[in-house]
Amino acid sequence: MSFFIDTSALFKRYQPEKGTAAVTRILEDHSQPLYISAITIVEMISNLKRLFEVDKITTGIQFQQQRDFFYKDIVALDMTILDITSEDVIKAEDLILKRYMKPVDSIQLAIALNIKSDDITFISADQRLCKIAAQEGMKTLTL
Repeated sequence: MSFFIDTSALFKRYQPEKGTAAVTRILEDHSQPLYISAITIVEMISNLKRLFEVDKITTGIQFQQQRDFFYKDIVALDMTILDITSEDVIKAEDLILKRYMKPVDSIQLAIALNIKSDDITFISADQRLCKIAAQEGMKTLTL
């Protein structure tokens, strides 16, 4: 089994909250391929920066530590970063035409759907997004 982990689930690794233990177990398993999209990198850094600058939950030092931890994980956990292709954009539009979705969610799901694998699980903390992924035929795990 392979895992596509969207930003909402992966974020739990770097900011402890409900679901952190579950995502950590999946990430540290090392026996299953892990996929993230290139957009996850931008979303992750933005969300971590928001904790520091907007929400004032973390300090500048904590932000830098979380950011460094994230980049080290990409290598140490052998995450495959998937670029956004024109095929993904077309699929994202198709998803939006079926039902309203946030643009980033539609792109994340499109990238996961376009992975050429029959045995992939879409992992997200967003229940609605997981429901849509399931409607599209994906195995899902909501954290």
